[in-house]
Amino acid sequence: MEPKPAAKSLDPRSFSSWPNLVTLFRLIASLIFFTLAAVKSSPVLNFIGLGLHWAGDVADGVLARRARQETILGAEIDIIADRVESIFFYVNFLTFNPRLFLPIVLYLVDFAFIDFYLSYQFLKYPIISPNYFYLVDRRVYRYNFSPLAKFCNSTVVALLLIFLPQWQILATLFAGGLIMLKMRSIFWLREKPAFLPPLSSG
Repeated sequence: MEPKPAAKSLDPRSFSSWPNLVTLFRLIASLIFFTLAAVKSSPVLNFIGLGLHWAGDVADGVLARRARQETILGAEIDIIADRVESIFFYVNFLTFNPRLFLPIVLYLVDFAFIDFYLSYQFLKYPIISPNYFYLVDRRVYRYNFSPLAKFCNSTVVALLLIFLPQWQILATLFAGGLIMLKMRSIFWLREKPAFLPPLSSG
């Protein structure tokens, strides 16, 4: 079942909502552990940072929906926090596991660049966040922003690299598949008339 837009939302310019504070807290907390992991060369601290990232990402989203405090600003800082935290984790992980460079680089290209661009396209439509992309294009929502798609996009590569590093080809193929899917989704959105800029009369 697809989620329904919140009946009431806060001012998108406000930082004062609880979900936004949770996002900022998990950003600071995870970055502390990622930084300590780099300084102390500790994979364990890096995994703790990853756990805080995942737990905080779930917590701020659930709180925003249940408290009806979804805002455009909240969606923006959530998208940015996800990328910053992921970059810190994967840079550390690459330092500890340099032979896994290919899937890590491919995934960072996907998540930190291509998926970042795709996620921010929600600002061009009258929706609160990417969670409501089904109102714009059901294919884009299904393959990128549905609960299953978000799980696959944010956790599968990390889990493969952590638990099956000897099979890095799996993570490489998955990351490459994500890149192709995100690129196709971008072109799906570009086919939407509302996306296109007005033609110049000159």
